[in-house]
Amino acid sequence: MPSTVIIGGSVAGFSVAAGLREAGYTGTVTIIDPHETALDRPPLSTEYLVDDDVDLALAPPEWFQEHSVTWVQDTAISFGPGTVETTRQHFDADHVVIATGAVPKTLDLAKPVYTLRSLADAQALRAALQPGVRVAIAGGGLLAPELATSAKTLGAKVTVFTPQVPATEIFGELAHSLYRNMTDQVDVIPRRLTVDENLADFDLVIAAVGVAPAVELAQDSGVSIDDGIVVDDHYRTNIDGVYAIGDVCRIHGQPRHDHWDHGRASAARVVHTIMGTQPAVPTPQWVWSDQFGHDAQAVGRVIPQAHEHLVHRGDHAIFVINNDRLIGAAAIDDHMVIRAATRIITRDVRVDPDQLADTDIQIRRLAR
Repeated sequence: MPSTVIIGGSVAGFSVAAGLREAGYTGTVTIIDPHETALDRPPLSTEYLVDDDVDLALAPPEWFQEHSVTWVQDTAISFGPGTVETTRQHFDADHVVIATGAVPKTLDLAKPVYTLRSLADAQALRAALQPGVRVAIAGGGLLAPELATSAKTLGAKVTVFTPQVPATEIFGELAHSLYRNMTDQVDVIPRRLTVDENLADFDLVIAAVGVAPAVELAQDSGVSIDDGIVVDDHYRTNIDGVYAIGDVCRIHGQPRHDHWDHGRASAARVVHTIMGTQPAVPTPQWVWSDQFGHDAQAVGRVIPQAHEHLVHRGDHAIFVINNDRLIGAAAIDDHMVIRAATRIITRDVRVDPDQLADTDIQIRRLAR
């Protein structure tokens, strides 16, 4: 009987297990992770940080029994072709999937510095963010404004240090609207927080300054590592039967992607590779962020290249078009735009820029 061992049980690793069973895989499936069960990470910076009563589990306990997926609460210490070792056990495997994710970068400052990546990080940060606490948040991506939102909700006095408008590469022009909204809610200092900063006005610092792929487990395994475990388009490493997915990997010749949707998409691709099947047309990359009462979403690419056109639909939705093909879209507080844009892209529907811009035309009509 074939066997698959997955190292890491967040969305990427769990999605491999779920995808294999959905595809009819009859071999054994094992997930190795130090947590008690499979956990979703995005709510850590938002719902979980401000509310104890949030279920982070990706599936209830009975799901694992019903789908014959073995959860091993342990830490993997090495792997190789056909084998995985943990602190307590040895596993033989026809397929080894590395889904160890990433670890947060931090700052060396003369103040307590917190990061947010794991459940333990969120619990420690929630305990520290008491009403009236003066917190400095450093970062120029999605996490900084999300943490600022939660910290303010908890009653902290928040200052965000950011050298740029956060997440312009994701939301394009709409990132400026989100930035203006953040400056209305908390203090924003438009530069990096450095070791020379006078931190007398702050009780603690949160570093939201990026992540590094968690490759420690792979260092002596023989897999190629270069800003992540290097994989091909099928997420295969240079070792037969060993795959890497999610935040820990980088497709050869491409930048590394460290977001939730890439974890899900890379897991789906590995399922097809293991099953020997061909994937359907891939859905475009989807990213979202909840900050200061607004829901920002983007699908595909929303920064136009020289030969492409940017189309505005009102003040809170944009599209990028190449000839009559949609490349990407972003919207604030309008999930229908994102749903329609995803269907248009995946179905390769021709689009008319004037119709996309016309708010009197229902966007879902254009996806038919």
